[in-house]
Amino acid sequence: MPDPVQPVDLTDYLARPSEAEMQFRRLFRPHEELVICDIGACEGEDSVRYARLCPHARVFAFEPLPANQALVRANFARYATSNTELVPLALSDRAGEATFHVSSGRPADLFAGEQWNYGNKSSSLLQPAQSGPMHGWIEFKETIRVPTQTLEAFCADRGISRIDFIQMDVQGAEQWVLAGAGAMLPRITAIWLEVSTQELYRGQALDRDLTRFMRAHGFALAHESYRGHATGEGDHLYLNLRHLRTWPYALASRGRGALRRARRLAGRARSAFSS
Repeated sequence: MPDPVQPVDLTDYLARPSEAEMQFRRLFRPHEELVICDIGACEGEDSVRYARLCPHARVFAFEPLPANQALVRANFARYATSNTELVPLALSDRAGEATFHVSSGRPADLFAGEQWNYGNKSSSLLQPAQSGPMHGWIEFKETIRVPTQTLEAFCADRGISRIDFIQMDVQGAEQWVLAGAGAMLPRITAIWLEVSTQELYRGQALDRDLTRFMRAHGFALAHESYRGHATGEGDHLYLNLRHLRTWPYALASRGRGALRRARRLAGRARSAFSS
C-alpha cells in the first residue's frame, strides 16, 4: 500500500494563476454566486483557488481516494474556505461502486519542487493502458473500491439547477463523467478538462473524441493547450453556446484562431517566395 502523503504548503501554487483560472476570469466575476465543481479534486488545491477567488460561490470538490480526501479536509481547514464541500465519491456514468486504480511514485526530476506530492495525481477509474510505469515513474500498485454517482443524480439530490464552471481532471474517465451529466449537461456554462492525444488509460476517450462529443451537445472548443509531445496531455475549455454570457469569449476566441491561421499562411508564403 502506498505511503500516505502529507499536505504541502500551497501558498506559492495559489499565488500563481493557473491557466484554467485565467480563462475562468474572462467568463465570471468574483462577486457572482456561482456553482463550481472541481471533479477529481486531488488535494483540493484548485477548490481552494476558486473558493478564494469567488467567496460567494459554492465549490464542490469530488475526490474518491480516501488518502486525498484527508488532504482536502486539511487544506480546506488551513485556508479557511467556508464555501467549499468535499464530496467523497467518483463521478461516472452510473451509480454504485467501481474499481479505482491508485497511483504512486516520484519522478527523478522534481519539476514542482522537493515538497510537492507527485504520485497521488494519476489515479483513475480506468486501468492504465501499459503494464510498466506511466511516463517512466507513475506506478499503479493498488486497486480499491470506491462509491460512484452521476452528476445528474448529485445535482437532483442537492437541488442544483445549474453549474457555472467545471474543472475536471479524472485521468481518462472524462466521457464517463460527461455521459453521467445527463439532463444537466445543457445547464453547464463552461467545462475545463484534461485531455490526451494518447491512450494512457485503457479505453479512454482521446481529445478528438471529446471534442466531437461536446460539439454534438452544443459546446464549442474555445481554448486548448498541450504540454508537449512526450505525454500527449493537455487541456480544453468548452463553452455552452446556449448561454449568452459565453458568446463574447467564443467570438474573441474565433478571432484569435483566425489571426493565428493568417499568420501561419503568411509565414508559409514568405518561405515560398524566399526559396
